Amino acid sequence: MNRKINEDIELYFKYIESMKDSIVKINSDNYVPHLKQLACAGLLDTLAKCVANPRFNSYKRFTSFIKHFCEWDDHSKISLPHLVRFLKLVPSPEFEPLRKFAISKIEKWPHGENQYLDSDPSYKEVFALWPKDKEHKEPIEKISLQSLTHLTLLWKLRNSIVHELQLPGYGIDALVTKDPGYHSMTDHRGSNPIETWELVYPVPFVINLIENGIKNLKKYCQENKLNPYDSYKFGSYWIEELN
Repeated sequence: MNRKINEDIELYFKYIESMKDSIVKINSDNYVPHLKQLACAGLLDTLAKCVANPRFNSYKRFTSFIKHFCEWDDHSKISLPHLVRFLKLVPSPEFEPLRKFAISKIEKWPHGENQYLDSDPSYKEVFALWPKDKEHKEPIEKISLQSLTHLTLLWKLRNSIVHELQLPGYGIDALVTKDPGYHSMTDHRGSNPIETWELVYPVPFVINLIENGIKNLKKYCQENKLNPYDSYKFGSYWIEELN
């Protein structure tokens, strides 16, 4: 039995590696970030299915895989520009200490210079200043502190690219390095220019998540004697329940 499992693990990950290599080799043109991000999202979803709690929804399945297998130390950090924007839409005095903290930090970001996730506050820092009353857990419908983490924002990217073939925001991969970060942008339309910080998760970074995920998931399957094929249904019928 163990021999069969080991053979299936090798076969499965050989296929996954070939899919990853195919994504990397997509030829460069204006649509490559979209197409590569779309392919990456599909491959991450596929990997996540191998170790998902059957009761998890797609969000929990995706984020749990990233958190446990992809070696992304900054996944729990809070996106400072998203936090500042959120706090402008929530004028409650209960959020004043957090608002002052966030604004003081982002004012130190000089426009024209890229910022990376080491400039973002930790979840712990923000949580310490977030009001603890139940009514403030989700001050804007469906937006909580967890919504502002990079783990959830990567999920937002996944949804946008899968369902709309669109990258959220106005970020440009070429303006950052291979690491996730922000570049500044100024909208000169209208009488008052609007300055923003655009978040980018560049393709090389997402590829790196996949490579780490493949490496760690394969080891996990080997050590726990888990056959990855057991997580999928196969058959002639497109309706799973008919196979």
